Amino acid sequence: MKYFITFYFILVIIAVSILGFRGDLTENTPLEVFPDMDRQAKYKSQTQNKFFGDRQSSRLPVDGTALRGNALEMNDVFSVSPTIHSVEFRTGKDADGEWVDVIHSDINIDMSLVRLGKEKYDIHCAVCHGDFGNGLGVISKFGVAPRNLSDASNAGTYLESAGRWTEGQIFHAISMGSASGIMLGLQDRLTFKERWAIVLYVRALQNYVSDATIALKDEGGS
Repeated sequence: MKYFITFYFILVIIAVSILGFRGDLTENTPLEVFPDMDRQAKYKSQTQNKFFGDRQSSRLPVDGTALRGNALEMNDVFSVSPTIHSVEFRTGKDADGEWVDVIHSDINIDMSLVRLGKEKYDIHCAVCHGDFGNGLGVISKFGVAPRNLSDASNAGTYLESAGRWTEGQIFHAISMGSASGIMLGLQDRLTFKERWAIVLYVRALQNYVSDATIALKDEGGS
């Protein structure tokens, strides 16, 4: 019994110590559980740093850093006079607000652009739309029905069943996402050129799937 009373008394003291003075003002230095989090050993932007030859704390991203935020090319992000592309190149619309129907002339269309489009499509698009753009990506196995971009034989899910999409519309969808909000925009992850490259690759997928479908029908009929 003696030990129980002693334990109970200590418990009351602890409870009062912790809860009884909550909200009281004090000028004492606050308790710092992790002082290194309150006073971090870091340099703030625009301050000097003697470690580097130019004495600047703010550094350029290392080679290979993934571009995020705005959609400038990496060489232009920190440029004094960055390249400002045309409205068509940046938005997929012309000066009159109409969708452009060709890939913009600011881009040199060649096989390297197709390969770039495939690379970025495989990273950002294939998981939903499938490797061949037919909407049979990984997430289609979990009750989600991504848009079919390439297989015109499946009219119920085909992107262009209700009419052809222009290059500008596809570019806009890649940039801003779908109207339903299910697909998020990629403008903070891909440069203008990379988005136009995906547009080109989607057209290549459409041609490939269309040719493959015709070939299969011919084989079935023969």
